[in-house]
Amino acid sequence: MAGTLTFLRTTEQQGVSAELLRPYLELMRRRLDGGGGAEGLTFPVDLLAR
Repeated sequence: MAGTLTFLRTTEQQGVSAELLRPYLELMRRRLDGGGGAEGLTFPVDLLAR
C-alpha cells in the first residue's frame, strides 16, 4: 500500500483510467487494516462474498 498514490498518479499520467483500480485498492486497504497482510492478491473475492 505504500506505493499506492505513486501507482495511481503514474497510471493517470500515462492516460490510463484508475477507475477499476481504486475500488480494488480500497479493498486491499480494508483487508490490511483488518490484519490480513499475508494473503494473496485474490482476497478481495472473500470480502465481496460477505
